[in-house]
Amino acid sequence: MNKMHRSRARSNWRIAIVVSLLAATGAAADTEIHRCALEDGTIAFQETPCPEPAVDVDDDTPAADNDDFVNPFDEPANPPTPAEPTPPEPLTQDRAECEKTSRDAIDAIDLEMRTNTYTKEQGLEYRTELLALTKQLRTCKQL
Repeated sequence: MNKMHRSRARSNWRIAIVVSLLAATGAAADTEIHRCALEDGTIAFQETPCPEPAVDVDDDTPAADNDDFVNPFDEPANPPTPAEPTPPEPLTQDRAECEKTSRDAIDAIDLEMRTNTYTKEQGLEYRTELLALTKQLRTCKQL
């Protein structure tokens, strides 16, 4: 019994060492990433600094042979003005009554499910009723 206990202790110790080494490796992997615009206009992300023909995108100076490159992440000089949101149409009396009736029925089923225990078959019945009420609620929006 004592021998088994020592074996488990050694195994736990080995696991702790492996986990510690993995954590140290992850912390050491914190490297600098360079975002470079290549000659063909593509963007490259790499650990090493940008090669000589390309220019580091973080610099504000564009590449001499790549003047037509547009960074899609740069904000436009004149951002478009947001359109005024259209106000929602006023609810008709029929639609308001239809939505209230549907929501009240959904709330009643929800309350019943929360306060009572039910079988799998009853749960399927609740689901069927809720689906029907959801469809009814969607048709209310057309009134």
